[in-house]
Amino acid sequence: MKRKGLFCCAVLVSALVIHACAHAPDGQTESKQVELESFMPLAVGNQWIYATQFQGQDQPDLTVSIVRQENGVFIDNRPQPSRMRFDGHGLRDGNVRYLLKAPLEKGNKWMSVADVKTVERYEIIDTQRTVRTASGTFEGCVTVRMEVRITQDKVMRNDMTFAPSVGMVEVKTSLLVGSKLLPQSLMLLKQHDLKTKGS
Repeated sequence: MKRKGLFCCAVLVSALVIHACAHAPDGQTESKQVELESFMPLAVGNQWIYATQFQGQDQPDLTVSIVRQENGVFIDNRPQPSRMRFDGHGLRDGNVRYLLKAPLEKGNKWMSVADVKTVERYEIIDTQRTVRTASGTFEGCVTVRMEVRITQDKVMRNDMTFAPSVGMVEVKTSLLVGSKLLPQSLMLLKQHDLKTKGS
């Protein structure tokens, strides 16, 4: 399905980042974790509705709801659901990838090896973006870019933007062929309904 993988992402942290976190004061580390968790509120009952397009053509709305929690993992309603949780480093989707990774700083990079042929490369490209959607205007957003090389001259690019206290507000998928960028799909937050954290 064209929307499959729109919520996907992965992780590899440098020794310098790990060392810095290990030696940060407890209060500072806890504060940064709370800040990171605000960019994807996880609670059973949380729901996001997205307006979607594929190659410029409107598609049916996509509704993503967190329907259950299992051992700290929050699972959504899709046929191939995301399995999200926060650990000490960021927001994980399953055991393979991170969608967000500390520190939330422009230029922070990590990677994930999905299988022997697929390497996902991530980078935070913006931390102060403003996104306007039907659901509102969201400031101070973080955008994460994920790229996967398909062939020697083709790269699939996925830009995911997270708003504080809201979650994912925009997802753009493009195909990079040489130096030419071809838009593929777009998701924009249309409506959201968030419950108390951890419920």
